[in-house]
Amino acid sequence: MKVSVAQLYSDLNVTNNLNKIIRQMREAASEGSRVVAFPEAAMAMDLNASAAQLQALANERTGDFLGEIGVVAKALHLDVFVGVYEATDESRPSNDIVHVTCQGTVAGRYEKLHLYDAFGFKESDKVRPGTPKPDGAELYQPEIDGLKFGLMNCYDLRFPELARLYVQRGADVLVYSAGWVAGNHKEMHWSTLLQARAIENTCYVMASDQPPSRSIGLSRTIDPLGLVLAGVATTEGVATTDITRERLDEAREALPSLRHRRYRVFA
Repeated sequence: MKVSVAQLYSDLNVTNNLNKIIRQMREAASEGSRVVAFPEAAMAMDLNASAAQLQALANERTGDFLGEIGVVAKALHLDVFVGVYEATDESRPSNDIVHVTCQGTVAGRYEKLHLYDAFGFKESDKVRPGTPKPDGAELYQPEIDGLKFGLMNCYDLRFPELARLYVQRGADVLVYSAGWVAGNHKEMHWSTLLQARAIENTCYVMASDQPPSRSIGLSRTIDPLGLVLAGVATTEGVATTDITRERLDEAREALPSLRHRRYRVFA
């Protein structure tokens, strides 16, 4: 299967952002991609936006935005993971990664669990966090052409137990959509943690970020032993590569660490 990570800069102009996304969907499809991952808040992003502004955008634009993506996804036979804000019954919207299928429908979504209240920022002032549930129903893990994808959002990368729970449930590919805010050592944190999640779980990782200067870029796909297969550094762009069940099985046979675990911390 060919998969793509797309790197683009979004602002509060949803129409312009949508046009960028559609162009990158077409680019990914032209390269033979079956799945493309877009960044967190690809629909709209502004670090200074208030909860009220984001909630209004979610109410007014998210439905049509996803509908337009669905039309193009169906035409291109492409599954899409894309970051949006969705309206809630609170004063704050949710920060979601939505799965639009190659049939053009919304199949599911992952609501960001860990909010970025770090490095002087307080995302919880403007976004409602997802709620962990006893049965893990807050996780979203679709199967596409025989591979299972586990969706996560930005700051979730710093919590390895979330990735491990996805893998315990059979994930083959961990997908991180992000707007990884630029800052001291942040490029190192992003790169190191992404490779760690791949290696410790012998899993593919797809990571899609927004580019500098607000975020750090460095979108990439990583193989189950930590090799970066394809990526986009600091510009907007699309990086496409092959992922295979054979490589996943080969990596897990060579490094059977998942079988060697002595602790099972999740049901």
